[in-house]
Amino acid sequence: MKIFPYSLMIAVVLLMVSCDKVSLDERLTYVEPPEVGRAVLIEDYTGQYCVNCPRATEEIERLVEEYGDSVVIAVAIHSGPFSKHKDGTPTPLYTALGDEYFSHWNLSSQPIGLVDRLGAFDYTDWGAGVNYEVGFKAPVSFSTATSYDEETRRATVSVQTIGLDSALVTGKLQVWLVEDSIDSFQHMPGGTVNEHYNHMHVFRAAVNGQWGEDVSVNHGDVAIKDYDIVLDAAWVPEHCSIVTFLYDDNGVKQVAKKRLIAN
Repeated sequence: MKIFPYSLMIAVVLLMVSCDKVSLDERLTYVEPPEVGRAVLIEDYTGQYCVNCPRATEEIERLVEEYGDSVVIAVAIHSGPFSKHKDGTPTPLYTALGDEYFSHWNLSSQPIGLVDRLGAFDYTDWGAGVNYEVGFKAPVSFSTATSYDEETRRATVSVQTIGLDSALVTGKLQVWLVEDSIDSFQHMPGGTVNEHYNHMHVFRAAVNGQWGEDVSVNHGDVAIKDYDIVLDAAWVPEHCSIVTFLYDDNGVKQVAKKRLIAN
């Protein structure tokens, strides 16, 4: 991990682009990192056999429309009993890691979700959780750069965590890969089955391990971490995004989402 003072990075850029003669003191003038509002992570524990899960998806869509897709960031984690067929084999969107998360949080019903990891809530309560969390200022912000090699299907991810709080910020940096627009079956309210349901923001993989890794940044500092992941043959890179968040035992401090390949 590389950590650079935010002010030093700004000063270097100014030195590179400036054509005027500027005194050394003026060149190194500290630039205050801008305040950033809190974005909110909803971990939607769902399953293709869960008849009420489409209602949870509708609630996510409502919240995104109300707050914006940069403020409400959802990840659909297919796991638990409704992510398996009657014979116990997994459904197409199931992941073993998602099942581990499901067990870790001691979840027992679906749909259910974690809102900034403050606790497990029924989807009807997600709106209240979002409304509460957006009222706080974020102690960090993220700047994420991505690239993708079509031949090798390898994606590279560089995450800058910028300290905004007046005190040292510590936590676990987690980087996930999610995929949108997946055509697969879904059991629906009323007992019908939609064979071509459009599944969105589906959890595919943890880029930097099950629980991420330690990061700490002082005010104005930047911690840089670089990763890579080879995409499964079934994943569509144009539909994939990187979800980055920092969390500790008190919940998620900040979250951001960036498309793997820009439109």
